[in-house]
Formats: sequence, structure tokens, C-alpha cells
Amino acid sequence: MKHERATEETRQQAALYTLGLLTQHEAHCFELHIKECAVCRAEFDNMLLAAAQIGLAVDEEEPPDDFRERLAARIDWSPQAELLLDFHGEKKSESASTVKPASRSGSRKTVVVINVIIVVFIALGWFYIRQTVEEEKLRLQSQIESSKDDLSDLRMQFDSQRENAEKLENFLNLFKRPSVREARLTGLPATPDNTGAVFWDDLTDEITVVGVFAPAPEGQIYRLWFTTSSGTTSVGLLPSDENGHIFTVAKLNKSVTAVSEGIGIMAIVTLEPESDSSERAEPESVPVAAGRVLD
Repeated sequence: MKHERATEETRQQAALYTLGLLTQHEAHCFELHIKECAVCRAEFDNMLLAAAQIGLAVDEEEPPDDFRERLAARIDWSPQAELLLDFHGEKKSESASTVKPASRSGSRKTVVVINVIIVVFIALGWFYIRQTVEEEKLRLQSQIESSKDDLSDLRMQFDSQRENAEKLENFLNLFKRPSVREARLTGLPATPDNTGAVFWDDLTDEITVVGVFAPAPEGQIYRLWFTTSSGTTSVGLLPSDENGHIFTVAKLNKSVTAVSEGIGIMAIVTLEPESDSSERAEPESVPVAAGRVLD
């Protein structure tokens, strides 16, 4: 804070500083102040001049023998020595040189702090970049795994579609064969919604069954039978999906071929236990669909 005019306080502060009666901290603060405040600097110059004239007010005396050594030691220790000599344009004493190392030490500390801050920022930046790269790597790996799963699902769907296409093509080819015999399956009163068809090739003894039946109860499966006046025999199982759709291609066995020689062949579908794989002569369950094989 600069002063507009001298006060008793500023004069007292200048006098105490000139006489070296301030503490080191107070002296340092006063030195910084008079560099900015012309009023206090003028008071300091006046006090400095008055202190110099005090010696002229008394008679001269011979100083003690050790006065020069004590004065030199005093100058080396005094924090005001550098400022006093600097004001009068004189060469700075060795006390000034004692201040420079402290200044250089402070500068070195500042440089060290700045370097530490720079290193910390670089480390934080490197950590952030590495963290970002790792997160991006994990995200890409997740996308790759998801893409692999999607590709696997597409392959399964493609294989399923290709299999269905082959079945459909074979099914359509049945109508081009003159040796194919057909039986239209219709639901009985208890199961009126069941419907389907049996296609039987006399030349290859291959049979194709398609249909839409009620979904088979758990633990049961549909079975196809051929029956004539000469007997009944099992043609085979008719697996269905969860919606009751049936598409089965099978080869007729010898017993079925023997039945085929009879007249008035009937195709019958029943629900049988899934665990029963025996070839019984007669169905034990009530038919759920039936139809006559046309010649």
C-alpha cells in the first residue's frame, strides 16, 4: 500500500529499519514497500542522512582495535546492507551475495515444482489414453463376439432354410412321378383340426408325410399306420415341431410292402407313448386322423 504523505508510523518504521531494530521479516517487508512507495523511501533517505550526521555531533575518538572486524561481521550479517549500498550506487557487499543463493534456490524449487506438475499431467494423460484404448479394445472385442454369434445364427438359419428348400423341392417332385399314390388325412370328430397328406412312391417304397396337427402332448408322439383287410402294420413315427407341423420322409419296410399288396389301404395316425419303440401289430390309441390311399 502506497502512502500519500508521511505519518508518525512511517517515520518510526523508517527509523527502526535504519537502526537495524526490525525483525528479519519486518525488514524484508519494509524493503519491498519502499521500492513502491516514494513517501516511505524519502523518509528512509532522511533517516539514513540523520544517522550519518550523528557521528559529527560528538568529538572524534579512536575506535577500538577490533572495530574493523566487528563492523565487517556486522555488515555481513545485516539484511539491510545490500539495500543501503544499492541506494547510494556503491558496490554491493558480500551480504548481497548471500541473498543470491537463496534466490537461486527458490528458482530451482519453482522449476522442480513445474517439472513435477508437467510429469503428473503427462502421467494422467497417458493413463487416460491407455484407459480409453483398453475400453475401445473391449468394446471391439464384444462387437466381434456378437458378430460371430450373429454369423453362427445366420449359418444355422441358412442351413435350415436350405434343408427346407430341399424338402420342398423333393415334395414338389412327387407330383411329377406317375408311381406316387396319395392319401389325404383328415381329423376325426375328436380332432377336427388335424389335416395332412401321405405320398407313397411304389417304385422306390419312399413315403412322405406332411401335415398340421395339434401339438403332441408331452411324452407322446404321432405314429402312422397302414391297415387293410389282411392286417395292420406300423409305417413309422411322425415327429412334429412345437406348432404341430409334420414333414417326414421315410423308407417303407418289408412288412409295410406286404400290406401294400392288399386292397383298400387306409392310412391312420395315432398318438403313442414316445418311449414305446416296439412295432405292434395294432394301434392301442384312438386315431386322430385317417385317409384312404388312392390307387
